[in-house]
Amino acid sequence: MFIGHYGVSLAAKRPCPRLSLGLLFLAVQLLDVLFALFVLLGIEGLRIVHGFTAYNPYDLYRMPYTHSLLGGLLWSVATTLVALAGLRRLRSRDRRIAAAVLGAAVFSHFLLDVPMHTPDLPLGLSADSPRIGLGLWNHRWAAVATELLVLAAGGAVYLRATRARSRRAVLGTAAFATLLVLTAIATPLMPDPASDRAFAIRALVVYAVLAALAEWLDRSREPRPA
Repeated sequence: MFIGHYGVSLAAKRPCPRLSLGLLFLAVQLLDVLFALFVLLGIEGLRIVHGFTAYNPYDLYRMPYTHSLLGGLLWSVATTLVALAGLRRLRSRDRRIAAAVLGAAVFSHFLLDVPMHTPDLPLGLSADSPRIGLGLWNHRWAAVATELLVLAAGGAVYLRATRARSRRAVLGTAAFATLLVLTAIATPLMPDPASDRAFAIRALVVYAVLAALAEWLDRSREPRPA
């Protein structure tokens, strides 16, 4: 899953409206951000195999530290602890809620990946750990529909929890939603990356740009009165 992960980010604004949407966009993609960095460092790996699935060409043959069940849990706990230490501007109760939301956002990545991936998600960190994945990527348009469904559900929660500060913000919200939808549809149609490193660099740029746009959008909206 790619764009669908952002549905969790959008929905997470309801229980914790003071959390930055840009930060939430990075949280739900933290495992993929780390995977891209680990690919560049040679710690984890993928192969570009044209037609590997109907949705993408990625043979994700080694990613125990970022995309295993145990790895996802550990990164989630680490995120929660870092947030507890770093969000001191918030009141104690709000800080605990924000930390829990960020940790849950990180782990949601693994949960949403399970129905999409082929069986390449390890349960543990060892090379011989059992792997899971339901393989929805083998059905291109079913995978796209799932991405859009999760995104739409989160977007509906976000729109109910916030309101635009101006007419310009309304147009910006519509434009950003359109960008996310078009990206979800276009993703399986994009040309294969030239190499694993090209994939990793492209992924990091896309995650950064979308998080920056989400932060801009969030600043143009405000929580609705309870």
